[in-house]
Amino acid sequence: MPDNNEKVRLGLVASGSGTDANAIMSACNSGNITNAESIVLISTKPGVGCLEKARRNQVEAVVVDKKALGSDRFRNELDRLFGIYDLELIFLVGCVVVFQPFVGFPMYNIHPADPKKHGGKKMYGLKVHEHVLLSIKDQIERGMKSISTDRFFTYPTVHEVIADPDQGQPLIQAMVQIPPVLIHDLMSDHYALSQLAERLQKHVLPYEWLLLPCAVEMAARRILEQR
Repeated sequence: MPDNNEKVRLGLVASGSGTDANAIMSACNSGNITNAESIVLISTKPGVGCLEKARRNQVEAVVVDKKALGSDRFRNELDRLFGIYDLELIFLVGCVVVFQPFVGFPMYNIHPADPKKHGGKKMYGLKVHEHVLLSIKDQIERGMKSISTDRFFTYPTVHEVIADPDQGQPLIQAMVQIPPVLIHDLMSDHYALSQLAERLQKHVLPYEWLLLPCAVEMAARRILEQR
């Protein structure tokens, strides 16, 4: 069994406002994550909200600007920082940069829907939620589902990072019901798809914030059990 005093050294990589990263950092600080500690947040962009959220949570923050460095130097700098901070576990949280996994420690990503059905190249942010909604609309229009009798779900997922984007094994997944009013609005054709995707994103995000601390706890426990 893991030693209750041991903690896995966790690094977070983010690209934007940092709400997902904040869910993990605040859970570490409050003791809701018991076997991992947030060592550093690495932002792939300067001047974004995740940096301020790291400061509020008293987590060290570093900027590794993908756009300024280019792909090779960006990856080399990440590799260097992972070594400097002696990280054992990496979580990509709102990271829009796609890169190959690093050897030597597990790496996980949060995807806002089922990555097997709504993942792959360029599938991030609102594009994912648009894809979910279009899939539901297609099912209803083909008579496979009924707007009056069926419930509709989306599945935010934390999964392993492998070479193929979004195709790693899932670690933990939530089953989130989509509000019926959103489905009715989808079928009414009175709203732009982007507006509906924004509404779905706002509905799903709080579930991501619940999911992520659980995922970190599970991933860290795996590491401790292998020591």
